[in-house]
Formats: sequence, structure tokens, C-alpha cells
Amino acid sequence: MDKKPTASPKYQLVKDYVLSQIEKNEISQDDRIPSESEFAKMLDVSSITVRKALTDLVNEGVIYRVRGKGSFVANQHPTAVKTTSNLVAFIISGLDLHDSSYMRIMKGVQSFLSQNDCKLMIEFVENNFEQERELVLQLIQSEIRGLLVYSSDPEAARSYLDDIRKTSIPFVMLDRFPSGYPVSCVACNNHDGAYEAVEYMIGQGHRRIGFAAYDFHFSSESDRYQGYRSAMSHASAAVDNEWLYLGRDLDYPKLAGQIRRGEITAMFCANDKRAIEALEKLTAEGIRIPGQFSLMGFDDFEGVKFAKVPLSTVKQHFDMLGYEAAKLLFEMRDATSHGYKKVLLPTDLVIRDTVSPPSE
Repeated sequence: MDKKPTASPKYQLVKDYVLSQIEKNEISQDDRIPSESEFAKMLDVSSITVRKALTDLVNEGVIYRVRGKGSFVANQHPTAVKTTSNLVAFIISGLDLHDSSYMRIMKGVQSFLSQNDCKLMIEFVENNFEQERELVLQLIQSEIRGLLVYSSDPEAARSYLDDIRKTSIPFVMLDRFPSGYPVSCVACNNHDGAYEAVEYMIGQGHRRIGFAAYDFHFSSESDRYQGYRSAMSHASAAVDNEWLYLGRDLDYPKLAGQIRRGEITAMFCANDKRAIEALEKLTAEGIRIPGQFSLMGFDDFEGVKFAKVPLSTVKQHFDMLGYEAAKLLFEMRDATSHGYKKVLLPTDLVIRDTVSPPSE
């Protein structure tokens, strides 16, 4: 009995359509092809199916992507066709995708890859974990050299990390990672950077120093909190729970009242976003910074030196973060790194104008 022919996977319909359009000269080099939603409607397939097909076409050098503009036909007569092993995928998921730190991370990744004759494919996800997960699962079905992940929810990422491990694709997480879950990761030395910042404020005469989180569930902020606690403990400075603001919404009227009563004289903020917000909100409450209250941030984002009061902060080297993550990925691929490895990068204390000795 003759066997029935096996049906082609649905994503092949999309690939065949694009290839046939190119073959018929209906589209040519640098022409835009339909979007994911247009393909899904035109060919009656899901967006995930379309994404898989387009990723394959990128890997095969048939098309290329331009962020915010779409996918376009690549040069169909390249002098040398690159293999799919030359492609590294980088998923960046978060709220503030406009922030220059992301660009600096990507620059660092690209710097290493360019030295190793590899290409970088960047996928942005705007703080939608389900989309992040779907994208990871789709990417590991394609032939990529490795995967870099900057996750919006590293704890939830456990749900797809096991799936990656079932493949031969190496992966590295950047900046944050799930607690209690072994994974290769590159991050700055959050604990020691925070310790140095709080130690400096103590050296300026502050003993009543608070802590303000932003995303306290991230391992990076938890480590910074522990650095704060360590510095206070080693200086024999007590920590009052009323000085700890660990939620996303900070009660600024309450904090302003504490400052006016002299109950708290300084605050270490888990990142610059929180520190700049505190600067704006507290000055609106009539608090003088640094005259009445000192502030310290963490990250050294591009704009903080131009704040109404230039922010003292802990500097992360974001370009180094990207470079070292890509380097570790290649070490894992080439079997020069064994087991799980966490790389901690140095930070620098940057003193500007938001920290001064406490007023009498």
C-alpha cells in the first residue's frame, strides 16, 4: 500500500510563498515583504508560525529585519553564504526599551560577535512575558549559535529554561537570573557596588540611611539590598524597617515627613529610575536635596548627570556586560567553559551633587 505523502509544516507555506515571489521577480533586493499579521491573514496561519518561517529565512540569508520597519529581501547572490551557526539571537524584554543602556549592551555584544565573524539578531519584547516565552521556544527550533536573554521576569523564565537545556543551544542570561536555579549569567557586582555607595554615605556622616527598591523581585536588586544591609551592619548602624521602601509605589508624603522630623537623612536607591523619581517628588514636597536629604542611585544612566541636581550613583559598564555575555556564550559553545558560570563585573562609584554631610 502506498504511503500518503507527509504534509509540509505550516511555516513552510510562508517560506515557499516568499521564495516563489523572489523567483518570479515579484519582489527583489531590499523590497519589503508582508508583516507577520499580513502573512497570518493572507495564508490563514498563526503569528507564531509566521515568526518561525521568517526567522528561518533570516537564518538562511533570504531576508533581513529592520527594527520598527519590517522584513526585507536580502541580496540573493551573496559571494559566500553564511551558515546558520553564525547567528546569535538576543532577546531583550522590559519596560524601558528606549533607555540608552540597552543600546550600550547591544554595542558590547556586537563588538565581540564582529571579532568572531557572527551576526546578531535582536528581538525586543515590551514587558510581555508570554511573548518572551513564545519567542524563546520558537528561536530554539531554529539553527542559531546561541541565545542571550535579558528577561522581564527571570523567575517565570524557569518555564522555558528547561526547554532550552533540552537542545544543544548554549544560552546566557544578562543582569538578572532566577534564584536557586543554576544558570550561566553575566551581571555587575551588585552587592559590592551597593556596599561602596552606602559606605560612602556613612563616611559623610549619615547613619539613618534608607533603601528604596524599584523591582525588588529581581536578583540584581536583592543583591543591592544585601550590599546596603552589609554596609550598615559593618558600620554598626541600625536599620529601621520604616526606612525600607520595597514596593514599586513609594509613599513620598510619608518619606517627606520622616525627613522633616530628622528620622532619616539619606537614601540608597536600587536604580537611577527610582533615584530620579525621588529627586523630583521630594523637591516637589519642598525637600532640599542635598541640603536636607542625600540620594544615591545605581546604574549611571546617560541622563542622570543632567538632572536638576546631578545624581551621585554607582556606574555599571553596560558595554562590558554585553561583551562578556557574548564571550561566555562562545566559551560554552566551544567547550572552554564547563558547568554553570556567573561572571560579576566591576562597578565604579560616581560622586556628583546629591550627597552631602547631614544638616545639623
